[in-house]
Amino acid sequence: MKMRIVPASHGWLWIKQAFSIFKQSPLIWIALSVSVILLGALLGMIPFLGSLLFQLIAPALTAGLMLGCRAQQQGEELEIAHLFAGFKSHGAQLVTVGGIYLTGMLIIAAIVGMIGGEPMIRAMTAGHPDAGTVATTGMAGMSMVPVLTGLVLLVPLLMAYWFAPALIVFGNMRPIDAMKTSLAASLNNVTAFLVYGLTIFLLFILATLPLMLGFLVMIPLAFISYYTAFEDVFGDDEISRISQTD
Repeated sequence: MKMRIVPASHGWLWIKQAFSIFKQSPLIWIALSVSVILLGALLGMIPFLGSLLFQLIAPALTAGLMLGCRAQQQGEELEIAHLFAGFKSHGAQLVTVGGIYLTGMLIIAAIVGMIGGEPMIRAMTAGHPDAGTVATTGMAGMSMVPVLTGLVLLVPLLMAYWFAPALIVFGNMRPIDAMKTSLAASLNNVTAFLVYGLTIFLLFILATLPLMLGFLVMIPLAFISYYTAFEDVFGDDEISRISQTD
């Protein structure tokens, strides 16, 4: 698939466009997001193996949400069943991405552990973490050396993961090729990702204020923004581009 380099301002537009998609079926998006969280919580009840299993299947769940976004964009009805659509179409490839991601996480955890980063390891192996969660958890309980080491290793892994599920289900790419393409696209659009990451971080802080009810909107927005970012960087010409609609 052809990759585009977009302006830094598009990091904000990804979130804005995600909200437009969310508004079309807010209750279903909230239900889908709660389903992902509940599934993660249930698997998390299985000591150690549960969180690892969730990381294995997370790309397939993400792909299902992406397929739901595409269906909704094409005028079809969004359904709870979309959450598992990735398993039906590209299950093996998506679980392979999860396995590669999990292996990378375990290698990073081992490296960080050797330099005294036990709190960071716990953050990395709890569900499906992001760089911000790992950094803040790590800084609360150890020196900056393990934190910085972990982030330097973790950020490229997250970049390789970011677009991979969508590239597999929409571009029929093989897992390794999808992760390589995702890494290249993320690096080439790093300024947009910086704007996106900062905006998401600030919005999540604001979401905690009204009794944390804002998370009912912010969590679906975070999921949907995977898709809007993908469409902006890789989308087909027939699909309305963010730059044309905002």
